Amino acid sequence: MQVVQYHISNGINCIFEIPTETARQYLPAGIEPVEANHGVSLMGITMFEFSESPVGPYQELVVSLYAVPRLGIMEQHPHAAVYPIVVASSSREAREHAIDLWHLPHFMEDISLEFSTTPDGRSITGKVCCHKGRPIVELSVSQTGKWNPMYQLYQSFQGDDSGSYMGIMDMRGQLSEHEEGTGTVQAYDHRFFEHVDLSAIDPQPFREMWLKAGVESYHALISI
Repeated sequence: MQVVQYHISNGINCIFEIPTETARQYLPAGIEPVEANHGVSLMGITMFEFSESPVGPYQELVVSLYAVPRLGIMEQHPHAAVYPIVVASSSREAREHAIDLWHLPHFMEDISLEFSTTPDGRSITGKVCCHKGRPIVELSVSQTGKWNPMYQLYQSFQGDDSGSYMGIMDMRGQLSEHEEGTGTVQAYDHRFFEHVDLSAIDPQPFREMWLKAGVESYHALISI
């Protein structure tokens, strides 16, 4: 299979601290959480607006845990590895594409994502709602300093009844990344969170990222 590319107009991500004891409850055997400090693991909330993909434009919400990567893949050390807990997409076509091709765990309803920036362009907020308009989660990040060109290699551990897999993705674009703790998250009472409890996370982000004009290249899955 050839590399599959997804073009990103905007993508934001906040990484939050979560007790390792809680993080382990989400992970299958053989996948270990990354610890920022002893007993403290990391959970990420990510929002993407894809302007171009094999199934056209769509939007995506991902809640994932950061995991210990496997070294030596593609003869490069990965920037990070994640274990997606739940993914939501704005269309049935995008959802079926990600389930069939990448075996990602999905919330089986359409969502909508609206990005808004402050007048000075230094902060962006993503608000995700379900198809009936009920809010699911809001995430805000800020931009500090200069935009920098980014290339990062990621691994993603996922699986379903067909087996367990490791995905390999590389990300390119213009990135703002910092640990100044200016981001915010607001989660609402919604069935999206039926299988993930955000009450255990520290509400102040450990790290926040804002990607513009990006491209995610997803390589063939590796069975593990």
